[in-house]
Amino acid sequence: MKDPLVVFDAGADAPDAIADVIGDVDTTLGGPCTDDGQCDDHVACTADSCDMTLLRCRNVPDDSLCDDGAYCNGKEVCHKATGCGPGPVVACSTQSACDIDSCVEAQKTCTHTERDMDGDGDPDDHCVPGHDCDDTNPAVSSLHSEVCGNGKDDDCDGQVDEQPCQNAQNATCQSALAIGAAGTFAMSTIAAPKTYTASCSVSNPQAAHDVVAAITIPSGPNVDLDVWATGPSGSETAVALFTTCGQPVSELACGPSYVTYETRARARNVAPGTYYALVTSSAEGEVDLSVDFLTPAPKASNEDCATAASIAINTPTSVSIIDAAKDLPDACGALTGELTYAITLAQAQDVRVYASTLRGSGQPVIGLRAPSCSGQNDELRCRQGSGLPLFARNLQGTYYLTVAGTAPIDASVLVVTSPPTTPPADQYCSTAPAPTVNGDTSFDLSNHEDAIHDGCTAGEPTASFDVELANPSDVLLVGRFPQTDIGALSFDASGCALSDKLLCFTSSTPVRVSKRNVAAGSYRAVVADQYAQQGTLSTFVRDTVTATQVTTGEDCSSFVDVPVSGGFFTGDTTNHVPDFDESCDAPNQPLGGAPDQILRLVLGKTQRVVLSMDGSTYPTVLSMRQGSSCPGTEIKGACNYSFSGPRSFLDETVGAGTYFIVIDGYAGQKGPWNLDVRVVDP
Repeated sequence: MKDPLVVFDAGADAPDAIADVIGDVDTTLGGPCTDDGQCDDHVACTADSCDMTLLRCRNVPDDSLCDDGAYCNGKEVCHKATGCGPGPVVACSTQSACDIDSCVEAQKTCTHTERDMDGDGDPDDHCVPGHDCDDTNPAVSSLHSEVCGNGKDDDCDGQVDEQPCQNAQNATCQSALAIGAAGTFAMSTIAAPKTYTASCSVSNPQAAHDVVAAITIPSGPNVDLDVWATGPSGSETAVALFTTCGQPVSELACGPSYVTYETRARARNVAPGTYYALVTSSAEGEVDLSVDFLTPAPKASNEDCATAASIAINTPTSVSIIDAAKDLPDACGALTGELTYAITLAQAQDVRVYASTLRGSGQPVIGLRAPSCSGQNDELRCRQGSGLPLFARNLQGTYYLTVAGTAPIDASVLVVTSPPTTPPADQYCSTAPAPTVNGDTSFDLSNHEDAIHDGCTAGEPTASFDVELANPSDVLLVGRFPQTDIGALSFDASGCALSDKLLCFTSSTPVRVSKRNVAAGSYRAVVADQYAQQGTLSTFVRDTVTATQVTTGEDCSSFVDVPVSGGFFTGDTTNHVPDFDESCDAPNQPLGGAPDQILRLVLGKTQRVVLSMDGSTYPTVLSMRQGSSCPGTEIKGACNYSFSGPRSFLDETVGAGTYFIVIDGYAGQKGPWNLDVRVVDP
């Protein structure tokens, strides 16, 4: 049986309340009844009860029970007759032609960027005065150098060909930088136009800059021509090699930007003669071109599991990621192709694989695959970067290691084995221990594998906890990690497979997810992090309560009382006025800040009070105040704002007394809000 929905309406006496609910406008009333059991309308998102004053059923829609956890598709609504349905999608538009508006689900927020039609990184000066004076031409902007003698205002300062101006160097085949020996050579894309075409480039070629080098391989044997191009930090750089300058059909090799500033291309087994390197940069600046003439070597043949090369144990192996094909999908974000190695273990061993970048701006991406090694389902573990090793326990037989990168790199790979160990019980969903309910549970990921693949994160050590729900429940999970770490928290059905994931979020600490009215059953809370650190999981579970609609709480004359047991509250500050200033609001706000509402909580003993505004539709500010008279004094540190991700959150252990909870908006924001209040023993 569902709890009745409570509507707070300060100042309404019983006769007036009865008059309000028996009119034709009250669509929540149904037929006659004498107890709650007669009022089930079989709509999951309504609160069904028998109004014992009117002896009529009351079926009240509760929108909060329809929340699907997604932000950009809008706040779902409960229809009395049909149940949950979509609401209006999040309207990010500022109604300005100068803004490019988008909704970002990962951050649960709207973004607004200045109009930049030509993609040169400089907004239109009609929108931002003093910037791009020709937003149709990427070769003209306030970020561009003034080019000498071209009759244009390249830098948007209102002058043409003024001094000082720049002449492009090495921007054409005719002015190519001559290179006749191996070494590193300085070039510059300042004032250089985008002139030539290659099969790969930067992400926005139209706004890029080209320079050319003519590389002459001296008489003698054939060589591998290996070229690294390093552009300005924070930019993108691509490099391509040709036999004939300006002729795309003569391309020998191409290294795309991979959205980073350093890349490489290698032309294999080329004869003495002159070849051309086309360097493309997304920004004007200095470019270093590193040229090597190497002894010819065939392209690596260990492209897949069928051609895997053996790899030594306990001995570093150098791996060069240049022109490998991408044959095997991975979960850890490799952008290049991969090379494959076989690890053969005669007896059971724990395996750790360390990988680090020797050269290049990319990160290594390694994967461990099962003996069948045919696709992504065979990837047992993966890891990006050099912070932690890939770790797998108790392997015996032949397994396969893939080595790739987020960009072309030279990497060092070390496979280390050790005697097999027993995994901790919390590493797998099948053996997950129970957490402390309505309290904290410690975890230590330092000796955990990347063993749970529910799609929340990849390549990070994981631990799980068994959350058993005897009744439909409201669940709030909070993961705490070291300040320098990035943590992930998911709430899954008991199998912890990709299809079992119900909720997931990744951020700096604290990380939290919540879900209302979760059906009775067996679930898992899964934690993961980047650096295999210690942390705590707070697991809050209660039988599902019906939302309390807060229609008053305008100011201290109409605050709403929160039961000592807590609850779930919804409101809307849109039509309210600013009353209270919060210490964590945006600076330079007008008196009172944003429209707000206020609630009161009276405690008779020391309690832990957890306040979570997940599901609110706007950037929120939440503060907790103490005092015998409203609005009290803000508790030190008990003010939290959120303009992205899950909304405001407080976790305070406080003594007996009177407390006021202020629901506010960040930088003047307002709208519908949710507040989950948990009051538990500390």
